Amino acid sequence: MASKTVKEFEVHPYVQFMMDQYSPYRKWIESEGIPIVSGSYVTDFRTLELGNWKRRGGKGAYLSFSDQMVADGYVCEIAPGGNLKPQRQLYEEIVLIGAGRGATTVWYDGYPKRTFEWERGSVFAIPLNAWHQHFNASGSEPARYVALTSAPVAFELYRDPEFIFDTSYLFKDRFNPEEEDFFTKQGKYYTEYYGGILHSNFIADIRKINLVPREKRGKGTRNMYIHMAGSAMLAHVSQFPVGRYKKAHRHGPGAHVCLLDSTGYTLMWDEGEPAKKYDWHEGSIVCPPAGTWHQHYNTGREPCKFVALHANTAVQREEKGIEQIEFEEEDTSMRKMYEEECAKNGVKPDMG
Repeated sequence: MASKTVKEFEVHPYVQFMMDQYSPYRKWIESEGIPIVSGSYVTDFRTLELGNWKRRGGKGAYLSFSDQMVADGYVCEIAPGGNLKPQRQLYEEIVLIGAGRGATTVWYDGYPKRTFEWERGSVFAIPLNAWHQHFNASGSEPARYVALTSAPVAFELYRDPEFIFDTSYLFKDRFNPEEEDFFTKQGKYYTEYYGGILHSNFIADIRKINLVPREKRGKGTRNMYIHMAGSAMLAHVSQFPVGRYKKAHRHGPGAHVCLLDSTGYTLMWDEGEPAKKYDWHEGSIVCPPAGTWHQHYNTGREPCKFVALHANTAVQREEKGIEQIEFEEEDTSMRKMYEEECAKNGVKPDMG
């Protein structure tokens, strides 16, 4: 006979002690002097209000979503004809270009610099502790990108910004500075893994990569996981058809869903709580908290595609899989809501 469970405490006493006494990551981002966006959603990171970011030499805002402390995002804008200051860091980072065109130079001290060009839709990872500098190639338009980093983990471990940003060790298993085509060589697909994996150090346009079926999440759903620069952080691209939505699911912390096209909405809810609705389009970011049910709905006239940036697998492994709710078990009111939302756009639902 099952017994009803109760919580002994909301926050473990040792965790509360560490938060009260240290909170190194929070203190650091507060010292940066740029906006800190909380919650689980931004309507459009391309138009998000930013602040002058003296340390980086551009404009920026932190996306500190869902109090996850395993990965945090930031948005950065480079002025027309401008560039950011060089930086290296003892944490991982994945970058998605949202607007503009430019170039990034990456190097280790004592070795040649490697430069690649990017534009809207480009995705790349910063090799661990490699110097890097971003440049805006346009003299009239700003460039803007969103990035996900494992900075919270690094700061909680080391607590010392000087150590994190000024350590000279070369991680040559992540970035071979003598490999001339490190950022230009063709990526390799591993389709023997469910959902597919693309290993590539630079993707010119994330919308154009090959996808494979992942229909356990819904008919017509396609997918591809992304592995870059030897990183333990990952990304995945998902696409689902016009007139359809994906099965509700939940997982651990750290997933930042960046919408690439179409229009629609996401419902998010905790057990026994009403669902909250988040409308989206290109540029929207949705970040489900750990263990929160969420479901993505396409109401547009084209297939919906998004790229989800994920936390480091060392802190979020998903070894036991991901829970989901089958369509026949879902709340019927959610299907009704979807039909009504599709009708507003003149889209015919195709859920079978």
